[in-house]
Amino acid sequence: MEVGEQVGIIAVIGRPNVGKSSLFNRLLGRREAIVDDFPGVTRDRLYGEMTWDGKRFYIVDTGGIMGDTQDGRAEIMDLMALQVKQAISESDGAVFVIDGRDGVTPMDEEIALMLRKSGVKVIVAVNKLDNPENTALAYEASSLGFEKVIPVSATHNFNMGDLLEGISEMLPEEEDGPESGDCSELSVALVGRPNTGKSSIFNALIGSERSLVSDIPGTTRDVVDSLVELGGRKYRFLDTAGLRKKSRIGSNVEYYSAVRTYQAIDKCKVALVVLDASEVAAEQDKRLVGHVMERGRGLVLVVNKWDLVKDGAASGDKMRDKVRDEFSFASHAPVIFVSALSKRGIGKIGGCIDSVDENRRRRISTSELNRLVREVFAFERMPAVRGRSLKISFCTQADGEPPAFVFFVNDDKLVSKPFMRRVENILRGMADFSGTPLKLFFRKKSEGN
Repeated sequence: MEVGEQVGIIAVIGRPNVGKSSLFNRLLGRREAIVDDFPGVTRDRLYGEMTWDGKRFYIVDTGGIMGDTQDGRAEIMDLMALQVKQAISESDGAVFVIDGRDGVTPMDEEIALMLRKSGVKVIVAVNKLDNPENTALAYEASSLGFEKVIPVSATHNFNMGDLLEGISEMLPEEEDGPESGDCSELSVALVGRPNTGKSSIFNALIGSERSLVSDIPGTTRDVVDSLVELGGRKYRFLDTAGLRKKSRIGSNVEYYSAVRTYQAIDKCKVALVVLDASEVAAEQDKRLVGHVMERGRGLVLVVNKWDLVKDGAASGDKMRDKVRDEFSFASHAPVIFVSALSKRGIGKIGGCIDSVDENRRRRISTSELNRLVREVFAFERMPAVRGRSLKISFCTQADGEPPAFVFFVNDDKLVSKPFMRRVENILRGMADFSGTPLKLFFRKKSEGN
């Protein structure tokens, strides 16, 4: 995914037991949600990422809702109203799923009324129509008042292409973001678990001594996009809500905030992952760091609330060692200790961001890379299978960010993960790539070359 690419959100909504989770799984092509023939069985709101027609988007399974009272229908509609309202405020469009075998129910009509009043883009997916002969049952759904009605069967993979085409039409067109227009403007995402102090760090960075150029706030749990000038350079900070574990996401608002966090990472060049000094390596922290690296973004680990640590100076080396040990898969990332409350260490963040951004654009000349091939790998113990050893004939650095290196070899199937780690360590020894992941590609050299 290119930095600054427009990424939309599509919500799958509808009353319980119409097949929302089955449709969600079919669209993603894998079994992500719990699927059972029992109303309200979805126990977690899930999301997935996919691409169609060149557009990348997140699809959200909002889950079934059932009331526990005897007068459950009123309670269900109250909950559904909240769900629809959240989907409207957070999504670019909605797939409204109804059960084609049941026809249009009073609850479907009430949900449709909420959607029509909102003005959100809607596709009605009439589910559980197992073959083309049953598609006539979908015509009844036209009474709901939406232009696009598509008969589908999630179970039998019927009409999924037409549904995806409709979803693509609801997604926003790609915009020219700041990264494509203003090279001096650097996008930075502040991400992390709740209550690690992301917003406090953000506020400390844009204190009165600095120039706040513009501010475009979203909701309190949305991404706050602010253009800030520090030391003569413009930064677009994306301050996000905290990212909770899926099992702890208790409301639609918190659920969508997780998706917004991933959107912020998609849009940035450098991500500041804020850690709490009292618990620097929670499992969610590790997953988030892994996601930043997978996306090819620059990475800085910011340990906040350092003022609460006793004997901070004496504990600094131990804490740094702990961070390095827990995040061994991201050992290239710089670590900064700060206190948003006392402002200690805040001044180091800007310089660190600049350094990581520079490293993402760093290049090694082709001549240096092939000297590496001749003088280093010629004497390395190369991977071998059944007496056939790996041989590298040529290496070059591809264009783009983060740095990517292409090695032409006699047989790419001989490349092992330990060898790839060894190659990465050698490359990092040749130049400063702190804070940026490296991409390595091994391609089999054609016989004619």
